[in-house]
Amino acid sequence: MAEVNDKQLELLKKEMSKSKNINSNIDLDAVDSIVNKLKQKDKSKGITGPVSESHLKELRDIIAEGKLTKLNIDTEAKLMEGSESNLDKKLVKLYKPFQGFINAIVKYMLKQSIGKKISFYLYSANIKRTLVQHLVLSILFSMLITAFLTFLMFVLLTIINPLFLIVVPFIAFAIFILSIFVFSYLLPMQKAKQRGTQIDTELPYALRHLSTELQAGIGLYKTLQSIAKNDYGLLADELSRTIIEIENGTDTKTALRHTALRSQSKNFNVALFHIIRTLNTGGNLAQSIDGVADTVSFDLMESAKQFGEKMNFFGIIFIFVAIVLPVFLAVLSAIANAPIGQGGELFLPGVLSAELLAVVYLVVLPVILGFIAFYIKIIEPKT
Repeated sequence: MAEVNDKQLELLKKEMSKSKNINSNIDLDAVDSIVNKLKQKDKSKGITGPVSESHLKELRDIIAEGKLTKLNIDTEAKLMEGSESNLDKKLVKLYKPFQGFINAIVKYMLKQSIGKKISFYLYSANIKRTLVQHLVLSILFSMLITAFLTFLMFVLLTIINPLFLIVVPFIAFAIFILSIFVFSYLLPMQKAKQRGTQIDTELPYALRHLSTELQAGIGLYKTLQSIAKNDYGLLADELSRTIIEIENGTDTKTALRHTALRSQSKNFNVALFHIIRTLNTGGNLAQSIDGVADTVSFDLMESAKQFGEKMNFFGIIFIFVAIVLPVFLAVLSAIANAPIGQGGELFLPGVLSAELLAVVYLVVLPVILGFIAFYIKIIEPKT
Protein backbone atom coordinates (compact mmCIF):
# COMPACT_ATOMS: atom_id res chain seq x y z
CA MET A 1 0.00 0.00 0.00
CA ALA A 2 1.39 3.35 -1.02
CA GLU A 3 2.05 6.05 1.58
CA VAL A 4 2.18 9.80 1.27
CA ASN A 5 5.62 11.01 0.22
CA ASP A 6 7.21 12.53 3.35
CA LYS A 7 9.18 14.97 1.22
CA GLN A 8 5.96 16.29 -0.30
CA LEU A 9 4.48 16.86 3.17
CA GLU A 10 7.64 18.59 4.38
CA LEU A 11 7.73 20.86 1.32
CA LEU A 12 4.07 21.80 1.81
CA LYS A 13 4.78 22.51 5.48
CA LYS A 14 7.74 24.75 4.55
CA GLU A 15 5.60 26.64 2.04
CA MET A 16 2.95 27.27 4.72
CA SER A 17 5.55 28.37 7.29
CA LYS A 18 7.15 30.75 4.77
CA SER A 19 3.86 32.43 4.01
CA LYS A 20 3.12 32.63 7.75
CA ASN A 21 6.48 34.28 8.54
CA ILE A 22 6.20 36.78 5.72
CA ASN A 23 2.65 37.77 6.65
CA SER A 24 2.86 38.05 10.43
CA ASN A 25 0.47 41.01 10.50
CA ILE A 26 -2.54 39.86 8.49
CA ASP A 27 -5.02 42.28 7.01
CA LEU A 28 -8.37 40.49 7.43
CA ASP A 29 -9.96 42.71 4.79
CA ALA A 30 -7.37 41.45 2.33
CA VAL A 31 -8.20 37.88 3.34
CA ASP A 32 -11.89 38.49 2.68
CA SER A 33 -10.95 40.02 -0.67
CA ILE A 34 -9.10 36.84 -1.63
CA VAL A 35 -12.08 34.73 -0.59
CA ASN A 36 -14.47 36.86 -2.63
CA LYS A 37 -12.22 36.54 -5.68
CA LEU A 38 -12.29 32.78 -5.28
CA LYS A 39 -16.09 32.85 -5.22
CA GLN A 40 -16.20 34.89 -8.43
CA LYS A 41 -13.63 32.73 -10.20
CA ASP A 42 -15.50 29.59 -9.21
CA LYS A 43 -18.52 30.70 -11.22
CA SER A 44 -16.52 31.07 -14.44
CA LYS A 45 -15.76 28.25 -16.85
CA GLY A 46 -12.82 25.95 -16.31
CA ILE A 47 -13.07 25.80 -12.53
CA THR A 48 -13.28 22.34 -10.95
CA GLY A 49 -16.44 22.70 -8.89
CA PRO A 50 -17.99 24.87 -6.21
CA VAL A 51 -15.97 26.22 -3.31
CA SER A 52 -18.13 25.57 -0.24
CA GLU A 53 -18.44 27.95 2.69
CA SER A 54 -16.63 25.45 4.90
CA HIS A 55 -13.66 25.48 2.51
CA LEU A 56 -13.66 29.28 2.55
CA LYS A 57 -13.70 29.27 6.36
CA GLU A 58 -10.72 26.91 6.40
CA LEU A 59 -8.97 29.15 3.88
CA ARG A 60 -9.50 32.19 6.13
CA ASP A 61 -8.09 30.28 9.09
CA ILE A 62 -5.09 29.04 7.14
CA ILE A 63 -4.24 32.51 5.81
CA ALA A 64 -5.01 34.44 8.98
CA GLU A 65 -3.93 31.96 11.66
CA GLY A 66 -1.91 29.29 9.86
CA LYS A 67 -3.95 26.39 11.29
CA LEU A 68 -6.84 24.07 10.42
CA THR A 69 -10.42 24.78 11.36
CA LYS A 70 -11.35 23.56 14.84
CA LEU A 71 -13.79 20.71 15.27
CA ASN A 72 -17.17 22.44 15.03
CA ILE A 73 -19.96 20.28 13.64
CA ASP A 74 -23.13 20.85 15.59
CA THR A 75 -25.72 20.58 12.83
CA GLU A 76 -26.57 18.35 9.90
CA ALA A 77 -26.39 21.38 7.60
CA LYS A 78 -22.68 21.81 8.29
CA LEU A 79 -22.04 18.18 7.45
CA MET A 80 -23.90 18.52 4.17
CA GLU A 81 -22.07 21.63 2.92
CA GLY A 82 -20.68 20.96 -0.55
CA SER A 83 -22.49 17.61 -0.87
CA GLU A 84 -25.60 16.84 -2.89
CA SER A 85 -25.67 13.09 -2.31
CA ASN A 86 -29.02 11.69 -1.17
CA LEU A 87 -27.16 8.95 0.71
CA ASP A 88 -25.19 11.58 2.64
CA LYS A 89 -28.43 13.38 3.52
CA LYS A 90 -29.88 10.21 5.00
CA LEU A 91 -26.65 9.24 6.68
CA VAL A 92 -26.07 12.52 8.55
CA LYS A 93 -29.31 11.93 10.46
CA LEU A 94 -27.39 9.26 12.39
CA TYR A 95 -24.85 11.83 13.57
CA LYS A 96 -26.81 13.39 16.41
CA PRO A 97 -27.60 10.15 18.33
CA PHE A 98 -23.92 9.12 18.18
CA GLN A 99 -22.40 12.60 18.35
CA GLY A 100 -20.15 12.01 21.36
CA PHE A 101 -18.81 8.69 20.05
CA ILE A 102 -18.15 10.07 16.55
CA ASN A 103 -16.51 13.28 17.81
CA ALA A 104 -14.16 11.27 20.04
CA ILE A 105 -12.95 9.22 17.05
CA VAL A 106 -12.60 12.33 14.86
CA LYS A 107 -10.57 14.20 17.48
CA TYR A 108 -8.31 11.18 17.94
CA MET A 109 -7.67 10.90 14.19
CA LEU A 110 -6.98 14.64 13.90
CA LYS A 111 -4.20 14.29 16.49
CA GLN A 112 -2.53 11.40 14.65
CA SER A 113 -0.28 11.58 11.60
CA ILE A 114 -2.91 9.81 9.52
CA GLY A 115 -5.06 12.95 9.83
CA LYS A 116 -2.44 14.97 7.93
CA LYS A 117 -2.16 12.26 5.30
CA ILE A 118 -5.93 12.16 4.79
CA SER A 119 -5.99 15.96 4.51
CA PHE A 120 -3.25 15.79 1.87
CA TYR A 121 -5.11 13.19 -0.18
CA LEU A 122 -8.38 15.15 0.04
CA TYR A 123 -6.52 18.17 -1.32
CA SER A 124 -4.74 16.10 -3.96
CA ALA A 125 -7.96 14.37 -5.08
CA ASN A 126 -9.83 17.72 -5.15
CA ILE A 127 -12.60 16.27 -2.94
CA LYS A 128 -15.02 19.04 -2.00
CA ARG A 129 -15.14 18.21 1.70
CA THR A 130 -13.34 19.53 4.72
CA LEU A 131 -11.23 17.10 6.71
CA VAL A 132 -13.76 17.01 9.56
CA GLN A 133 -16.70 16.46 7.17
CA HIS A 134 -14.88 13.62 5.48
CA LEU A 135 -13.97 11.90 8.75
CA VAL A 136 -17.50 12.16 10.16
CA LEU A 137 -19.12 10.81 6.99
CA SER A 138 -16.53 8.02 6.82
CA ILE A 139 -17.35 6.97 10.39
CA LEU A 140 -21.08 7.03 9.64
CA PHE A 141 -20.56 4.86 6.55
CA SER A 142 -18.43 2.49 8.63
CA MET A 143 -21.13 2.21 11.30
CA LEU A 144 -23.72 1.37 8.65
CA ILE A 145 -21.53 -1.27 6.97
CA THR A 146 -20.56 -2.78 10.33
CA ALA A 147 -24.19 -3.03 11.47
CA PHE A 148 -25.23 -4.75 8.22
CA LEU A 149 -22.36 -7.26 8.21
CA THR A 150 -22.75 -7.97 11.93
CA PHE A 151 -26.43 -8.76 11.43
CA LEU A 152 -25.64 -11.18 8.58
CA MET A 153 -22.90 -12.79 10.63
CA PHE A 154 -25.21 -13.13 13.66
CA VAL A 155 -27.91 -14.88 11.60
CA LEU A 156 -25.37 -17.17 9.91
CA LEU A 157 -23.65 -18.21 13.16
CA THR A 158 -26.98 -18.74 14.88
CA ILE A 159 -27.90 -21.26 12.19
CA ILE A 160 -24.49 -22.97 12.13
CA ASN A 161 -23.60 -23.03 15.84
CA PRO A 162 -24.78 -20.54 18.49
CA LEU A 163 -21.55 -21.07 20.44
CA PHE A 164 -19.71 -19.08 17.79
CA LEU A 165 -21.72 -15.95 18.67
CA ILE A 166 -19.13 -15.14 21.31
CA VAL A 167 -16.72 -13.96 18.58
CA VAL A 168 -19.27 -11.59 16.98
CA PRO A 169 -18.28 -8.46 19.01
CA PHE A 170 -14.59 -8.93 18.18
CA ILE A 171 -15.25 -9.42 14.47
CA ALA A 172 -17.64 -6.45 14.44
CA PHE A 173 -14.96 -4.24 16.03
CA ALA A 174 -12.41 -5.37 13.45
CA ILE A 175 -14.86 -4.65 10.61
CA PHE A 176 -15.56 -1.18 12.04
CA ILE A 177 -11.87 -0.24 12.28
CA LEU A 178 -11.13 -1.61 8.82
CA SER A 179 -14.12 0.23 7.34
CA ILE A 180 -12.98 3.55 8.83
CA PHE A 181 -9.52 3.02 7.37
CA VAL A 182 -10.95 2.19 3.93
CA PHE A 183 -13.48 5.01 3.73
CA SER A 184 -11.37 7.75 5.32
CA TYR A 185 -7.90 6.94 3.99
CA LEU A 186 -7.82 4.42 1.16
CA LEU A 187 -10.64 5.90 -0.92
CA PRO A 188 -9.18 9.46 -1.09
CA MET A 189 -5.74 8.00 -1.74
CA GLN A 190 -7.08 5.86 -4.58
CA LYS A 191 -9.00 8.77 -6.08
CA ALA A 192 -5.91 10.98 -5.94
CA LYS A 193 -3.84 8.32 -7.70
CA GLN A 194 -6.56 7.83 -10.31
CA ARG A 195 -6.38 11.55 -11.04
CA GLY A 196 -2.64 11.18 -11.51
CA THR A 197 -3.17 8.29 -13.95
CA GLN A 198 -5.73 10.26 -15.96
CA ILE A 199 -3.38 13.26 -16.04
CA ASP A 200 -0.66 11.02 -17.52
CA THR A 201 -3.02 10.10 -20.35
CA GLU A 202 -3.43 13.71 -21.50
CA LEU A 203 0.04 14.93 -20.58
CA PRO A 204 1.96 14.29 -23.86
CA TYR A 205 -0.63 16.21 -25.91
CA ALA A 206 -0.77 19.08 -23.41
CA LEU A 207 3.03 19.37 -23.39
CA ARG A 208 3.09 19.56 -27.21
CA HIS A 209 0.42 22.24 -26.99
CA LEU A 210 2.48 24.13 -24.42
CA SER A 211 5.67 23.90 -26.46
CA THR A 212 3.97 25.02 -29.68
CA GLU A 213 2.44 28.14 -28.13
CA LEU A 214 5.69 29.04 -26.36
CA GLN A 215 7.56 28.77 -29.66
CA ALA A 216 4.94 31.07 -31.19
CA GLY A 217 5.89 33.74 -28.65
CA ILE A 218 2.90 33.40 -26.32
CA GLY A 219 3.68 33.88 -22.64
CA LEU A 220 3.66 31.03 -20.13
CA TYR A 221 0.63 32.35 -18.22
CA LYS A 222 -1.48 32.71 -21.37
CA THR A 223 -0.40 29.26 -22.50
CA LEU A 224 -1.42 27.72 -19.18
CA GLN A 225 -4.79 29.47 -19.50
CA SER A 226 -5.21 28.04 -23.00
CA ILE A 227 -4.50 24.49 -21.82
CA ALA A 228 -6.88 24.90 -18.85
CA LYS A 229 -9.70 25.96 -21.20
CA ASN A 230 -9.15 23.10 -23.66
CA ASP A 231 -10.36 19.52 -23.39
CA TYR A 232 -7.49 17.97 -21.43
CA GLY A 233 -9.64 16.38 -18.74
CA LEU A 234 -8.26 16.43 -15.19
CA LEU A 235 -5.03 18.01 -16.40
CA ALA A 236 -7.05 21.09 -17.37
CA ASP A 237 -8.71 21.00 -13.95
CA GLU A 238 -5.35 20.96 -12.15
CA LEU A 239 -4.05 23.88 -14.21
CA SER A 240 -7.29 25.75 -13.47
CA ARG A 241 -6.49 25.45 -9.78
CA THR A 242 -2.98 26.74 -10.53
CA ILE A 243 -4.34 29.73 -12.45
CA ILE A 244 -6.62 30.59 -9.51
CA GLU A 245 -3.55 30.73 -7.25
CA ILE A 246 -1.66 32.94 -9.71
CA GLU A 247 -4.58 35.31 -10.20
CA ASN A 248 -4.91 35.71 -6.44
CA GLY A 249 -1.34 36.86 -5.95
CA THR A 250 0.79 33.72 -5.80
CA ASP A 251 4.05 33.78 -7.74
CA THR A 252 3.94 31.62 -10.90
CA LYS A 253 6.83 29.42 -9.80
CA THR A 254 5.32 28.94 -6.35
CA ALA A 255 1.90 28.06 -7.82
CA LEU A 256 3.51 25.51 -10.15
CA ARG A 257 5.43 24.05 -7.23
CA HIS A 258 2.18 23.65 -5.27
CA THR A 259 0.63 21.90 -8.26
CA ALA A 260 3.55 19.47 -8.45
CA LEU A 261 3.39 18.74 -4.72
CA ARG A 262 -0.33 17.89 -4.71
CA SER A 263 -0.33 15.91 -7.97
CA GLN A 264 0.08 12.12 -7.94
CA SER A 265 1.36 12.08 -11.53
CA LYS A 266 5.11 11.54 -11.58
CA ASN A 267 5.46 12.66 -15.21
CA PHE A 268 3.42 15.80 -14.59
CA ASN A 269 5.62 16.63 -11.58
CA VAL A 270 8.75 16.19 -13.68
CA ALA A 271 7.36 18.51 -16.37
CA LEU A 272 6.44 21.18 -13.81
CA PHE A 273 9.82 21.07 -12.10
CA HIS A 274 11.51 21.38 -15.51
CA ILE A 275 9.46 24.52 -16.11
CA ILE A 276 10.36 25.90 -12.66
CA ARG A 277 14.05 25.13 -13.14
CA THR A 278 14.07 26.80 -16.57
CA LEU A 279 12.34 29.88 -15.14
CA ASN A 280 14.97 30.04 -12.37
CA THR A 281 18.07 29.49 -14.50
CA GLY A 282 16.90 30.84 -17.85
CA GLY A 283 16.96 29.02 -21.16
CA ASN A 284 14.71 27.91 -23.95
CA LEU A 285 11.52 26.84 -22.19
CA ALA A 286 9.85 25.51 -25.35
CA GLN A 287 12.84 23.29 -26.10
CA SER A 288 12.90 22.02 -22.53
CA ILE A 289 9.18 21.15 -22.69
CA ASP A 290 9.73 19.30 -25.99
CA GLY A 291 12.35 17.14 -24.32
CA VAL A 292 10.01 16.37 -21.42
CA ALA A 293 7.20 15.50 -23.87
CA ASP A 294 9.49 13.01 -25.66
CA THR A 295 10.45 11.42 -22.33
CA VAL A 296 6.83 11.15 -21.20
CA SER A 297 5.73 9.59 -24.50
CA PHE A 298 8.57 7.06 -24.29
CA ASP A 299 7.67 6.17 -20.69
CA LEU A 300 4.02 5.61 -21.63
CA MET A 301 5.01 3.33 -24.52
CA GLU A 302 7.33 1.38 -22.22
CA SER A 303 4.57 0.92 -19.65
CA ALA A 304 2.26 -0.43 -22.37
CA LYS A 305 5.01 -2.83 -23.50
CA GLN A 306 5.59 -4.07 -19.95
CA PHE A 307 1.86 -4.57 -19.49
CA GLY A 308 1.77 -6.76 -22.60
CA GLU A 309 4.60 -8.89 -21.22
CA LYS A 310 2.77 -9.30 -17.89
CA MET A 311 -0.39 -10.34 -19.71
CA ASN A 312 1.43 -13.34 -21.22
CA PHE A 313 2.04 -14.63 -17.69
CA PHE A 314 -1.51 -13.89 -16.51
CA GLY A 315 -2.85 -15.60 -19.62
CA ILE A 316 -1.22 -18.85 -18.47
CA ILE A 317 -2.65 -18.44 -14.94
CA PHE A 318 -6.12 -17.71 -16.33
CA ILE A 319 -6.07 -20.82 -18.53
CA PHE A 320 -5.01 -22.96 -15.60
CA VAL A 321 -7.60 -21.56 -13.14
CA ALA A 322 -10.51 -21.25 -15.57
CA ILE A 323 -10.02 -24.44 -17.63
CA VAL A 324 -7.43 -26.91 -16.35
CA LEU A 325 -8.19 -26.78 -12.61
CA PRO A 326 -12.00 -27.23 -12.90
CA VAL A 327 -11.59 -30.17 -15.29
CA PHE A 328 -8.91 -31.71 -13.08
CA LEU A 329 -11.16 -31.45 -10.00
CA ALA A 330 -14.10 -32.94 -11.89
CA VAL A 331 -12.03 -35.95 -13.06
CA LEU A 332 -10.52 -36.43 -9.60
CA SER A 333 -13.97 -36.26 -8.02
CA ALA A 334 -15.28 -38.87 -10.44
CA ILE A 335 -12.40 -41.18 -9.54
CA ALA A 336 -12.73 -40.56 -5.80
CA ASN A 337 -16.47 -41.28 -5.82
CA ALA A 338 -16.32 -44.25 -8.18
CA PRO A 339 -17.71 -47.39 -6.50
CA ILE A 340 -15.28 -50.31 -6.44
CA GLY A 341 -15.69 -53.71 -4.97
CA GLN A 342 -18.81 -55.79 -4.65
CA GLY A 343 -20.14 -53.76 -1.70
CA GLY A 344 -20.10 -50.52 -3.69
CA GLU A 345 -17.44 -48.87 -1.54
CA LEU A 346 -16.02 -45.60 -2.86
CA PHE A 347 -12.40 -45.40 -4.02
CA LEU A 348 -11.55 -42.30 -1.89
CA PRO A 349 -14.59 -41.62 0.30
CA GLY A 350 -14.89 -38.09 1.70
CA VAL A 351 -11.92 -36.66 -0.23
CA LEU A 352 -13.96 -34.67 -2.78
CA SER A 353 -17.56 -34.63 -1.69
CA ALA A 354 -20.34 -32.89 -3.59
CA GLU A 355 -20.50 -30.13 -0.94
CA LEU A 356 -16.78 -29.44 -1.22
CA LEU A 357 -16.94 -29.27 -5.01
CA ALA A 358 -19.86 -26.86 -4.80
CA VAL A 359 -17.83 -24.55 -2.54
CA VAL A 360 -14.82 -24.73 -4.86
CA TYR A 361 -16.82 -24.08 -8.06
CA LEU A 362 -19.21 -21.47 -6.66
CA VAL A 363 -16.92 -19.59 -4.25
CA VAL A 364 -13.19 -20.30 -4.51
CA LEU A 365 -12.72 -20.25 -8.28
CA PRO A 366 -14.91 -17.14 -8.86
CA VAL A 367 -12.97 -15.30 -6.13
CA ILE A 368 -9.63 -16.21 -7.72
CA LEU A 369 -10.81 -15.18 -11.19
CA GLY A 370 -12.28 -11.96 -9.81
CA PHE A 371 -9.00 -11.12 -8.08
CA ILE A 372 -7.04 -11.74 -11.29
CA ALA A 373 -9.41 -9.50 -13.27
CA PHE A 374 -9.23 -6.79 -10.60
CA TYR A 375 -5.43 -6.89 -10.50
CA ILE A 376 -5.20 -6.68 -14.28
CA LYS A 377 -7.53 -3.68 -14.21
CA ILE A 378 -5.27 -1.96 -11.67
CA ILE A 379 -2.01 -2.49 -13.57
CA GLU A 380 -3.54 -1.69 -16.95
CA PRO A 381 -1.85 1.44 -18.39
CA LYS A 382 -4.36 4.23 -19.09
CA THR A 383 -2.96 5.34 -22.45
